[in-house]
Amino acid sequence: MDKIKETTVAIIGGGACGAATLAELMVQLKIAGKHKTTRILLLEKRKEIGLGLAFSTDQPGHLLNTQADLMGIHSFEPKHFSQWLEEHKENIKHEVREENTLDDSYTTRRLYGNYIQEQVKHYLDEAKEIGLEITIVHDEVIDLIPGNDHHWEIKMAKTPSRNVDHVILVPGTPKPNNFPEFDSLKSYFGFPWPSEPIINGIPNDAEVCLLGSSLSAIDAIMTLIDSGHTGKIRLFSLDGLLPRVQPKKESQYERKFLTLACIHHIRRTAWRQPKVKEIFRLFQQEVENYLGHSIDWKTTERKGIPAGQLLEQDIRIAEEGGDAFINILYGLRYEASQIWDWLSVAEKQRFKKWFGSYWTVTRHGMPLVNARRLDELFKNGKLEVNSPLHDVSYDKEKGKFIFQYGNKQKHEGTYLINATGPATKIDKMKSTLLQNLLKSGVIEAYPVGGIMLDPDKMEVISSKNPHKNLYAAGHICNGMLLDVNAVWFNVRSIAMLCKNITKKI
Repeated sequence: MDKIKETTVAIIGGGACGAATLAELMVQLKIAGKHKTTRILLLEKRKEIGLGLAFSTDQPGHLLNTQADLMGIHSFEPKHFSQWLEEHKENIKHEVREENTLDDSYTTRRLYGNYIQEQVKHYLDEAKEIGLEITIVHDEVIDLIPGNDHHWEIKMAKTPSRNVDHVILVPGTPKPNNFPEFDSLKSYFGFPWPSEPIINGIPNDAEVCLLGSSLSAIDAIMTLIDSGHTGKIRLFSLDGLLPRVQPKKESQYERKFLTLACIHHIRRTAWRQPKVKEIFRLFQQEVENYLGHSIDWKTTERKGIPAGQLLEQDIRIAEEGGDAFINILYGLRYEASQIWDWLSVAEKQRFKKWFGSYWTVTRHGMPLVNARRLDELFKNGKLEVNSPLHDVSYDKEKGKFIFQYGNKQKHEGTYLINATGPATKIDKMKSTLLQNLLKSGVIEAYPVGGIMLDPDKMEVISSKNPHKNLYAAGHICNGMLLDVNAVWFNVRSIAMLCKNITKKI
């Protein structure tokens, strides 16, 4: 009798996406009856599986930026996390923010990390029950070498290489490498996570400068004030825009103009991909329909208005249920990725240039509880936002960072946190593995950001390396895909990925 061929699938990355991949792959393999001829190799350099940088935090101010009923780690079960909260509600009250139902609440990231770890333990126990072999190796993967018949050799920093049939890249959110000249400085902190270096390295009464004003900057501010920081916090960013504030409960507004049907109508009648300006016209129509009247669009400009003033206004809007901009874009959640897929590379780049800032701050807002804390800092003179940032350098003689911003303004600061957020370009991601893969041509940069891949299969493609059986999900797909920072989107992408692998086995 012929021996049944055994297949090994490697998952590189043991954060939230890695945990979701493990669970979904197990489900699909078991249902297909391929679980006893498949081995899973899970590779994660951290000691814990399921946490990653974002969910290993102990800071009480580090909250999820998405309501609980969209954070389920299982494909097509977005409410799985909020159901878990309901089951554990007597023990987790201190970890839940806002006065909403558990579905609409925002929890601490450390609580979400507990949820993910519980799921990982459950599936590892289930693997033993069903006879699926899972091996976990705690080491850093530094390279992938293509072998014969589309096999892969996985090279690691400390342990021997492993040969596998399929590889899934889910490395989480790599740190940015946009200011390598500062890396050796003790007064420079290259990423908001983990928070311990910031807490231990900056005196509580010192002034702190932050690069960026997005959600990463909000996390850095929460780290500081949760640890008792009393010094002034100065933000320096390109646009000076803070994230908007998420309403307590999302509106159920039904769109009439900015819909897949209207955009597809352009495709089938003009016989071409839609243009960003056409989509923006539909958005304008939608906003005016929502409001019931036309508006002067020049009055919607936010750049140049003091950040504290805008925040105060946004808090009031969130308390009242949101405005047209917030409710329309949040209502677009499940259709935005399809619209993005319909755009050409040139139009995607045009969108980022024209509307990128406004999309980011509106579509990815902050929880109301954190907005109120920032508002208090502004009113007490403890927080300011400066823009546009033109340049930042370091003066060795003074031991100071030099910021040039605004209208020929200048500021000197001792401590600097890089809170510009995750890098979008693959060559700016601080990862030995990704840089080695880029150098060898195993992965190829997508012009808009991230790497090239087939979005229908989540399989990596490269004109320089035709090797197969390499897949990716999460932040490294950020240019070709749109909502890679959303759990619900990533788990659905992972479901497609696992379906493709299961079919091949």
